[in-house]
Amino acid sequence: MTSCYTLTWFKEELAPRFAGFAVVYRSCGEGDFGTLERVEFESDALLGTLDFWSHDWLDVHVIDRVSVEERLNLFLGPDQETDKAQAIAALLGLL
Repeated sequence: MTSCYTLTWFKEELAPRFAGFAVVYRSCGEGDFGTLERVEFESDALLGTLDFWSHDWLDVHVIDRVSVEERLNLFLGPDQETDKAQAIAALLGLL
């Protein structure tokens, strides 16, 4: 089963919710988890990354810039689709 969580999905579904954030897209070569597509986002309050790996891994990392606390740090594998949905919901809750 292929994950729906990809850079294309982010750009279509989530990017509009990042109004007020500086958003940067990066691509990296092949690694242990496949090819990496990264979204870096930053506002006065939050700083974070979403890593979409071609082998269906997802990494979500968010830091609260005001309190300098990690709010979310999850690295989820191909068999964790429910957890990925919960991670995205948690991310959106922080925005």
